[in-house]
Amino acid sequence: MARAGLAGLVFDPAAATHQHGELATLAGDGRLRDRVVASVLAKRRELAEESGASSTRVAVQRLDGDAGPSALIAHGEVLIVDPDHGNGARLLERLGYRSLSSAGPVLRLRRPTADAAEVASVCQALRALGVAAAPNYVTAAGPVAKGALGIAAPQPTRVDPGNRPAGDQRGSGVRVAIVDTGIDRGAAEASTGWLEGIAVSDGPGGNRDLLDSVPAPDGFLDDAAGHGTFVAGIVRQLAPACEVTAVRALDSDGVGTEFAAAEALFDLADSPAPPHVVNLSLACLAAEALAPVALRAAVEAMRERHPDIVIVAAAGNDGSTVPAWPAAHKMVLSVGALDGQRPARYSNRGHWVDFSVPADGVVSTYVQGTRVSRTGDTIEHTGAYAAWSGTSFAAPQVAGQVAAVMGEGARGSEAVAFLGRAARPAGEAGRILAQPSALTHDE
Repeated sequence: MARAGLAGLVFDPAAATHQHGELATLAGDGRLRDRVVASVLAKRRELAEESGASSTRVAVQRLDGDAGPSALIAHGEVLIVDPDHGNGARLLERLGYRSLSSAGPVLRLRRPTADAAEVASVCQALRALGVAAAPNYVTAAGPVAKGALGIAAPQPTRVDPGNRPAGDQRGSGVRVAIVDTGIDRGAAEASTGWLEGIAVSDGPGGNRDLLDSVPAPDGFLDDAAGHGTFVAGIVRQLAPACEVTAVRALDSDGVGTEFAAAEALFDLADSPAPPHVVNLSLACLAAEALAPVALRAAVEAMRERHPDIVIVAAAGNDGSTVPAWPAAHKMVLSVGALDGQRPARYSNRGHWVDFSVPADGVVSTYVQGTRVSRTGDTIEHTGAYAAWSGTSFAAPQVAGQVAAVMGEGARGSEAVAFLGRAARPAGEAGRILAQPSALTHDE
């Protein structure tokens, strides 16, 4: 039987139990996590030659930090924040780093033969000279590409949220941008109507979720195929009339880079019709006690240009109090997952988490295709919906509720304050949002 949730969302209890247990095991079992990391590293070795030309299909390296957790970084890449692209860039070019691309004041450079230790050393030397520099961290949809090895993958579900309700004006006039794996054309055109009106485009700068591309097409859905489609469905279930823009900054394995996410934010900030709400169901851990430089620059630029924009991000599924980025940035709403009245075992928590909501077995829009399970069996996704768990699916619940309140005439800051008043404090879980009957903005 489906379980009703916040603001009309429904959950699949069977999927919730299974996926919660797998995510909790992954967060707490270091050996299993190492296997996942090894799987990601091995899968992406073939992409090493591509990574200079594309920021969403990258080879990765593991960087073990002295002052922070281990992290994954784009192979041989350094990011600097240098508005004039001056001294920092010249120093790196003398060391053999080649400029690849820029976004706002952020410059991305790469030396193909540089190992992770060299990248870290070069960044430390540049910071000693006053240059804001850091590795190009991998931003993943979950803890190191949730779904790797078939762990906590989406499941087919018999729970049916029904079609998008005609005439439901929640979120009307509000623009929501979802920076993720992109959007699936079939799901966007489905008769259920939840994703109606979301533009889908092909090509290198497009936003179509490729579904099966890493490291090469093999006939099976990649680990994070449909992630952005699922997130978009959650937002629309809470704010059916909002305008949704999907931006592809992660590949269909759920892996992207800090630079790609930052580039998306800079582009959105400069667009003729910038979003009112941005959802980032992605996270990275930094190997140092510093916020990743590109994400920090992008978030601050977006808020400087559009002070009332609301940026929402997933807290991450590491079961840790270590800040995950961009969620931990003070200008970002960080959202964790609940188990009853406390943080889910896998959910990150701490003073930097703002809200928490139930996020186990969430039912939302999904793609069609065949997936390989953890045991090697095949799973057929033939319906319009799936059930999935994690903080990736907590963040869009808050983004959708912010959009719904803004649709009633509230500014972004007013909507966030209203949700805060409708929530109750819950320690390391931030604030637990109220049931939908309490979420009617009439001020």
